[in-house]
Amino acid sequence: MKNDAEITNYDPIAEEFIRHAGRENSWNNLYERPNTVARLPELKEKNVLDLGCSTGFFTEYALGQGAKSVTSVDASRKLVERLAGRIKDKRLTTHCADIGSPMPFLKSNFYDVIICSLVLDYIKDWVPMFEEFYRVVEKGGRAVIATGHPFASYLYLERNNRLESYFAFRMIEDTWGIRGPRPFKTHYYIRPLHEVLRPMIQSKFKIISIDEPLPDERCKEISPETYEDLMERPGFLFIVLEK
Repeated sequence: MKNDAEITNYDPIAEEFIRHAGRENSWNNLYERPNTVARLPELKEKNVLDLGCSTGFFTEYALGQGAKSVTSVDASRKLVERLAGRIKDKRLTTHCADIGSPMPFLKSNFYDVIICSLVLDYIKDWVPMFEEFYRVVEKGGRAVIATGHPFASYLYLERNNRLESYFAFRMIEDTWGIRGPRPFKTHYYIRPLHEVLRPMIQSKFKIISIDEPLPDERCKEISPETYEDLMERPGFLFIVLEK
């Protein structure tokens, strides 16, 4: 039987996802990335950990901001190899690994900043994961997280008659890119808000902020439809934790 990391792995859909996320009007470009960047501290001369590095956007951003080192981790070997092949920088180290499992290759009390954007939804149990986050970040260091908004997931799935209850906590199969030339299947967990917050509250981290920001003017200019949607319904949750 396959484990979660094998089921949710992006290896089979790597190229399709890169094209999907890279579109000018994608939610990644219009909403997720700018709001994650807005919550990052100064990265110059900092040791940065990009967990679930995916397309490498935040890895490249951190290097461009003058990070002292960037360690990028993803369960998809294709995405990790693509990133390592594209960015030739001695400050960059890459690993192919499941972030929901212990990561002994990461140094304890080393990283100033952890970036974990739209990755948690692929992990069922967050408690040991936050323990690992806490181990590797140094005192005063921060974890900047973007994750699915439970109510947004509920509205999306209810609209398509695919969810019986807001309180459901389970893995679902979804199809992304339905308006594009090559739709692709994804698998991820949905959970209610208390299951999002409980592992963070019970962790040793201090919660700095939990935000559900509105879209900005750039979003309105590029995609009025997305702007109107995000003005009425939540998109993602953006969370900052500190050790």
